[in-house]
Amino acid sequence: MPPGMRSSICGLVLALITVIVVVVNQRDVGVARDEVVYMQHGSRYADWWVGLVTLDHGPSKDSITRSFGGKGPTDGNREHPPLAKTLFGLSEKLFHDELGVASELTAYRLPSALLHGLCVWLVYTMALALWGFAEAVVAGLLLLFLPRALFHAGLACFDAAIMTMWFATVYAYWRCLDGRRWPWQAGVAFGLALATKHTAGLLPFAIALHYAIVGYRSGRWRGLVLHRWRLIVSFVVLSPLVLALVWPWLWFEPVAHVRDWITFHLRHVHYNFEYLGENWNAPPFPWHVALVTTLVTVPVVTLVAAALGTGAWIARRDEVTYPDRAPGLLLALSAAASIGPFFLGSTPIFGAEKHWMPALPSLCIAAAVGVVWAGRVAFGVLAAWRPLADRWRYPLIGALATIVVGAAAVETFTAQPYALSSYNALAGGAPGGADLGMNRQFWGVAARGVLPVLAREAPAAGAPPVSVYTHDAAPAWGVYHRLGLLPKTVRDAGWEQQGIDRSQLAIVIHEKHFNRHDYLIWRSYGSVQPVFVLRVAGVPLVSVYRRSARD
Repeated sequence: MPPGMRSSICGLVLALITVIVVVVNQRDVGVARDEVVYMQHGSRYADWWVGLVTLDHGPSKDSITRSFGGKGPTDGNREHPPLAKTLFGLSEKLFHDELGVASELTAYRLPSALLHGLCVWLVYTMALALWGFAEAVVAGLLLLFLPRALFHAGLACFDAAIMTMWFATVYAYWRCLDGRRWPWQAGVAFGLALATKHTAGLLPFAIALHYAIVGYRSGRWRGLVLHRWRLIVSFVVLSPLVLALVWPWLWFEPVAHVRDWITFHLRHVHYNFEYLGENWNAPPFPWHVALVTTLVTVPVVTLVAAALGTGAWIARRDEVTYPDRAPGLLLALSAAASIGPFFLGSTPIFGAEKHWMPALPSLCIAAAVGVVWAGRVAFGVLAAWRPLADRWRYPLIGALATIVVGAAAVETFTAQPYALSSYNALAGGAPGGADLGMNRQFWGVAARGVLPVLAREAPAAGAPPVSVYTHDAAPAWGVYHRLGLLPKTVRDAGWEQQGIDRSQLAIVIHEKHFNRHDYLIWRSYGSVQPVFVLRVAGVPLVSVYRRSARD
């Protein structure tokens, strides 16, 4: 088998392993409240496309508005582009409704897993072209073994998906710098990124600056525009066409609808987020939130290796292939465009690391370069101390890579399924993160861990249903019923004080701004003692209360 074919097969195997790991891992991850919205609207989008293909309806303004939009700013979930949601809906129709080979939730989440596998493959492929096989394998594995990224990749949300589409655009653009006559791949990739999440709008800052630098190096001032001018045409022409093609809401009044879409996110509400012991829900935010959060959530071995890899590249630029395309600079600018705006202090921080996930592929490639470089240096030191045959070079590099990847893997799998509560050794693990006052979770996902406790409270046949104050897990309650994780006799009691007062059981999902819910329950139930507390490494995530019998 030719070496090139073996390398290609290895990349595909890595991608397949990634998809399997994500699908298996997500089975124990709770349903995020945002997922419920995206799944519902994704099914509507999928129904519209199926109806269009089967000629059940045409592309009329009325049919598009009913499925994709409306008068209100959030009608049809039109504030978010449709690509990922449409994939969620189509996947559920095929793998759950038609084939019956996956649960409803797994079927909705499968596109995210497939896209994460694609991201690993793209990282592997770019690292292979730039540095070599060892760096490519390590880069792909380190991307797979990121605790928070693996968690997000298992959700029917956009955060892992935009990381893939962002990097796909970076990779396509870099490939198209070879001067090909029709560089359509770059424009199509960016159009798909725009159709995935609005944060794709930050990527042109990185690409434009990189293009200007390599263009100036190639042709001075003339090269700023004409170096690879067809690439500019590809982005300007194909990207908006692709976005419009997959988003029927833009088929009429496109200017107004794009303006509404952008305006919505420029004025987006700031959610509550705990950072270093304080609850933040309005700017100005700390400039260092992205830096600190990254430093305490990415495995330490990956961070150290990335620092070594960055230093090695700066010191030995001549070892990098394609210097005329400045790949290292491109990867650095890509990460900077993703994470940089959070240093301004006025960007919403309500999702923490999920909002700058596109920076992670660059970090993992740098880490892979650092691991292999460190292995070569170690071999050189040992060989100078005691002569070693050259055949020991690659086993030594392989041993070091195994240690680094293994450590990242252990940390990643240990963190699941509550990875949003996970913090690395720099923070002192989950307990250290709690002591620092870092956010423990989001979207109500941890409620899944107390479902068995609540299910045991289900009434006997013929008895009245049990009402539960479901707190932040309320949007997912119907999904849990359909999945069979809760009897339908364990019902949602409703919102806030009224829901608490008519409930027999109550849960509180611990976030700093939710502390008041404990007090509301204590006052209504006449007790401060929970009957169960879900913990991770001793850190409370969800408390369960039961109303006393005398009440």
